[in-house]
Amino acid sequence: LGKTATVQALAKATGRRLLRINLSEQTDLLDLLGSDLPVAGSEVAAFRWCDGALLRAMKQGDWVLLDEINLAPQATLEGLNALLDHRREVFLPAIGQTVAADSGFRLFA
Repeated sequence: LGKTATVQALAKATGRRLLRINLSEQTDLLDLLGSDLPVAGSEVAAFRWCDGALLRAMKQGDWVLLDEINLAPQATLEGLNALLDHRREVFLPAIGQTVAADSGFRLFA
């Protein structure tokens, strides 16, 4: 069995939701954590923060498998340092907030 199949089987056996994210040379933190997006139907140019897939999983206590992490740019990986160490959090400079991962959140790479 490979890494992906092993993590998928473990998630299924434990009843955990698993999100698989494929990384590439173009992946940046905005892709993972979120960004300001235009508000649909707004008459004025308005933007609203929209959580990215990784951030949603962190908040919900899901499991995340980062596939092809070796392809991700160094800056993207460095932006995840606080999530991977004892702090288990990410800082979102666009909205000036720090978000802590739910206790059930797990990250596999």
